[in-house]
Amino acid sequence: MADIDFQKVINGLKDEVVAMAMQAFSNYANAAKADGLQLVESLKTDIVSWGKELVEGKMTKDEVEFLMLGKKELIQMNALKQAGLALVQTDKLKNDLLQLVVKTLVGLL
Repeated sequence: MADIDFQKVINGLKDEVVAMAMQAFSNYANAAKADGLQLVESLKTDIVSWGKELVEGKMTKDEVEFLMLGKKELIQMNALKQAGLALVQTDKLKNDLLQLVVKTLVGLL
C-alpha cells in the first residue's frame, strides 16, 4: 500500500468545500466558506484515522459513511446561523459536505 499524503487530501477537501459553499450560498458566501473550512478542520483527525483504516481494509465504505454522517448533529454552522440562514439549508449543507468527505475517502481506494 502506498503512503497517502493526508495533508494533501485535507487541503483538497478544503478547496472543494469552499467551492461548494460559495456556489450553494452565494448570498452567504463568506459565512458558508468559514463554516465549511471549520467543518474540515474539526474532522481532520477522523479523516486521517478513518481514511487509513479504509485504505488498509479495516473499515468498509459503509462504516466510514455511517460514522461520518453520525457527526452531522455535532457540527455547528455558527457563521451561517448568525447570518440568518434557515436551519434546513444549513442541515443540507452539512450533509453535502459530509458526503463530500466520504466520497473523497472512498476515492483513496
